[in-house]
Amino acid sequence: MITTVVFDYGGVISSPLFVGIGEFEASEGYAKGSLLQLLFGDIDYVGVEGRAVADAIASDPDSVEASGEVTDEPDWHLLEKGVIDFAAYFERITEKAPAILGKPIDLDAYGRFMRTSSPGVHWMVVHKVRELQQRGLRTGLLTNNIKEFGEHWRSTFPIDDLFEVVVDSSHVGMRKPDREIYALTCERMQIQPNEAVFVDDNRQNVAAAIAHGMEAVHFGADPWQALAELDAVLARRGVAAGF
Repeated sequence: MITTVVFDYGGVISSPLFVGIGEFEASEGYAKGSLLQLLFGDIDYVGVEGRAVADAIASDPDSVEASGEVTDEPDWHLLEKGVIDFAAYFERITEKAPAILGKPIDLDAYGRFMRTSSPGVHWMVVHKVRELQQRGLRTGLLTNNIKEFGEHWRSTFPIDDLFEVVVDSSHVGMRKPDREIYALTCERMQIQPNEAVFVDDNRQNVAAAIAHGMEAVHFGADPWQALAELDAVLARRGVAAGF
C-alpha cells in the first residue's frame, strides 16, 4: 500500500522554471536550443518548454546540433550536486558561450530575463499536500537545486509544515535521475520504494523513479490533470479518496 508521496519542487511546487527562455534565445540571436545547451547541457532540461524547444530543433535544420557524445558532465549538473558554486558555474559558461552560441553571452541581458521570469507557487499543489497529510499520508520533497538559491525558494512556501524530509541535490552530492538519490530519499523516509508515489515535471526523473520501484506521475502543463492522475494512482493502490 502507498504510504508516502514525494514531490519535486521546480515545476511542481513552483510554477514552471525559465518560462520564455525560447523567446529570450531568439531575441538575442542565438540558434534554437543553443542557450539551453550552454546553460544546462541538455535541451530537454526545462520541463514542458524544454521539450517544445527540443521538438523544434528536431524539425529545423538551421538549429543547433545538440546530439553526439558528451565527454564531460554538464556544469549545471555539477552545480546541482554542489561540486562547484554559482560563481564558478558562470565563469565556465562565459568561457564556453562563443563556441556554443556563436558569440559571447550577454550576462546583463540574461540577468534581466531571470529577474522577470521568477517562478511562482502552484498553490493547488500546496493544498493537495495538506490534503494528503490529512488523509494520513506522509509527504517528502526531492529536488535538484542549487545551494545559493536555497534561502529564496525555501521562503516561498511553508516547506517545514509540508514535508517530513527534504532531499536537496546540492546538499547530498547527487541528483535526479541518478538511482542513488531515490534510494537515499526512501532511506530517509524509512520506506520501501513500492510504498511511494513520486511527482516530477521531468520525464527522465519520472522514468528513473519507476525503475527504482516507485509509482510516479508526470506533472505536465496542466497541474489539475497531474493531481487527478495522482489521485488515480492512490485509488488504484488502495488509498481512500480525499474529502
